[in-house]
Parts: sequence; C-alpha cells; structure tokens
Amino acid sequence: MKLVDVNQVSKQFGTKLVLSQVNLTIERGEFVALVGMSGGGKSTLLRMIAGLDQPTSGTVTQGNTQITGINQQARVMFQDDRLLPWMTVKDNLSFGTHSAEIDAQVKELLARTELADQADKYPNALSGGAKATGGPGPGINGQAGTAPA
Repeated sequence: MKLVDVNQVSKQFGTKLVLSQVNLTIERGEFVALVGMSGGGKSTLLRMIAGLDQPTSGTVTQGNTQITGINQQARVMFQDDRLLPWMTVKDNLSFGTHSAEIDAQVKELLARTELADQADKYPNALSGGAKATGGPGPGINGQAGTAPA
C-alpha cells in the first residue's frame, strides 16, 4: 500500500533547478534513506512531502490525497536545532502552552527520550543529539503523542 507517491516532481528556485522529474514511491512500513551530495535536493524533497514547499511541477500524494499545504500526517525534525537559548529543555518543549496536562506530557516525553535528567538544562549545556530531541514541542503543542522519540 502506497504511503507517499512523488510523481514527476521538479523544483526550481529562481533559475536554479534543484529537482528534475523525481519519482519515488514509499510503501507503508518501508524505511527509506535519501542519500546524495550537498545541495542535491534531499531536504527540498522532504519539505515537499511535509507540505512546507510545493513542487514547481509534478505531484506529491499521501494515500489518495495530493499534498498542497501543510501535511498534518508528517513530522519534521530540522537539520539544526530550534532551541530558544534562554529557556530550559522542558520550557522549550512546552513553549507557548502551560497546563498540568502539558507538564505531564513533557515529563513523559523527556522520560521516553531519556532526557529527564536534562529537563532543567539550557541548550548550551546539551549534546548535539539532546538538542535535536529537546526542541520546541510540535508533538506536544500540535497533537499529543507525536513528538519525535
């Protein structure tokens, strides 16, 4: 069963052609790695699957639905951390919301990602991996239980 289908996708930024007639099918349950040289369009393709960018031509579909805006089924972990340096890990995860329910979700997420002992640390005290995991909580603020693990 097709999960994602990229059909004849091209992407151009100004006069620079980044992707040219790319075809890719990802079946449900498959593990896929995009490998290529820097500037080859890997992140651009992932951004189109997530609905953060639109193809210049071609289509990207998930299931039977063409992705024309934000893909609510996709989650993005950016290449660089998005931590606010003046906030602790737990404050970054709950950014913009404060309630007992959110605090419980943050605590559970920190335990799941083995960062419970890092909760009160600031970004400058974290490893690169901890920074990538401890960023602002799209899974907590967007939809509980969908944050990266």
